[in-house]
Amino acid sequence: MNPLKRQEKIIYILTLCYMVPCGILLAFNSLFSLFQTTYMELYQEIEKPLYKQDSPVFLLLLFFLFAGLWGLFFRKHAATQRLCRLFEKTALIYSVVICMLIIFIYRVNVACDSQSLSDIAVAFLGGDYSSFSGDDYLAHYPHQLGMVGFLEIIYFIFGVNNFTVLQLLNTAAIFSAVYFLHRITEELFPDFNVRIMLSVLCLGLLPLYLYVTFIYGDIPGMGFAMPAVYLIIRYLNTRKRFLIIPASLCMCFAILFKSNNSVILAAAVIILILYSITARDWFSLVFTAALLILPAAGTSLIDFYYVKASGISEIPAGIPKIAWIAMGLQENEYLENGWYNGYNWVTYSECGLDAEKTAQLCLASIKESVSRFISAPKSGLRFFYRKFISQWNDPGFQSQITNEWYSRHRDDHSSLALYLIYGNGRLILEGLMNIYHFIILSGACAGAFFCIRSRSLSAAFLILCVFGGYFFHMFWEAGGRYGLGYFVLCVPIAAYGLWMLIKTVLAACERVPASHRQTAKGVSNEV
Repeated sequence: MNPLKRQEKIIYILTLCYMVPCGILLAFNSLFSLFQTTYMELYQEIEKPLYKQDSPVFLLLLFFLFAGLWGLFFRKHAATQRLCRLFEKTALIYSVVICMLIIFIYRVNVACDSQSLSDIAVAFLGGDYSSFSGDDYLAHYPHQLGMVGFLEIIYFIFGVNNFTVLQLLNTAAIFSAVYFLHRITEELFPDFNVRIMLSVLCLGLLPLYLYVTFIYGDIPGMGFAMPAVYLIIRYLNTRKRFLIIPASLCMCFAILFKSNNSVILAAAVIILILYSITARDWFSLVFTAALLILPAAGTSLIDFYYVKASGISEIPAGIPKIAWIAMGLQENEYLENGWYNGYNWVTYSECGLDAEKTAQLCLASIKESVSRFISAPKSGLRFFYRKFISQWNDPGFQSQITNEWYSRHRDDHSSLALYLIYGNGRLILEGLMNIYHFIILSGACAGAFFCIRSRSLSAAFLILCVFGGYFFHMFWEAGGRYGLGYFVLCVPIAAYGLWMLIKTVLAACERVPASHRQTAKGVSNEV
């Protein structure tokens, strides 16, 4: 066998090691979504997932109705470049309009961690850097400095606590995410039918649009993470070396805003290394190094600035990351398994802000959890099942409870805002997101298995990002909103999967026009 062909076969087998499990996890997620829904009640003081039975027959009927209607549309209308652009423009305009409506209807302020970060940014503008000292916020969470620095800049330019400007910037970030979802789909699945389906699916991204009011690193981080994913896929398809600069910068800002985007960085590193072997493109290793170095350099630059500005000797070490894993493996009957219970903060405080001592206690906690799972496998399986459905089976990804918490800090809401946040409008949004959630998961499950057949390394990268999210939060702290970014990345895969299912049915019925019988093309860099 040709050595290069042998390498390609080995790389393909390696990609199967996560593509198949990702497809299985998406299948389980679809199945769980079919029978049960995770939600949160109104007026809670802490995040507590609750569960209610779903209607599988109703969801399946709506799924087949959705697929059937679009099958009829594609049968009657040939997918053209012009039609594709029309749908894309509609989706992009819609994303901005719906975000603006949410901002000016809800008119919410900040709360919880968002309030803490905002207060710190205001204090920094006044020369007060006490949050670095004692048992304060940044002494525990110095990784939030990127978001604090961003807030400080915005407040300096537009005035303190100008939440409307921040929400408008969130709108820009959401527009960026939707725009680059289209570009990702264009790179991976250039068939016009898939791209039109992607535009249609983007209209239903209510969980993302409802987060436009959320003043935190999640949405700005996503606004940079999506172009980073696109640019890496674009490099895999074209080998254009100049892409190293914008891709590395986008990855840098994505991680500075939200450190959990390191999951996407890890996926990029793995794929670029595999690509360097299969394509014998050693510049991919330079690309990998840039992706790793620039975020680290960005963090160091921010730390350096605040050391000089505050006059402290160094930025506090903060809670060691292992504390989030320890907390993520702890049982919690009152809240839910692996959800935030204050363990990381309390342990670090009790250890006198000693990171090494905290890490030792956290490691002992992890060993205790693992030992418990091994000694009682059924109990361990139940633990991870409850943790899985609590965060991945929430159709709104905590968007509803987040807006409700924010709404408590002002009392001049319009009747429409009250209807959407507290009234029957809330239930309507919940129902719409529940249907959409099942459609995306089912389509993504099908798309993942279709991608396995295509042997496309760039499609394998997108699936690795999703699998990385599943895998990471299986052990890390659980939370509904943590899954939103990976769910958004499922949308191009779902568009591909839905079109392939529709195309297969149309072909089987032998009523599809010849112009639609084209095979949905993937990217060219096969492994």
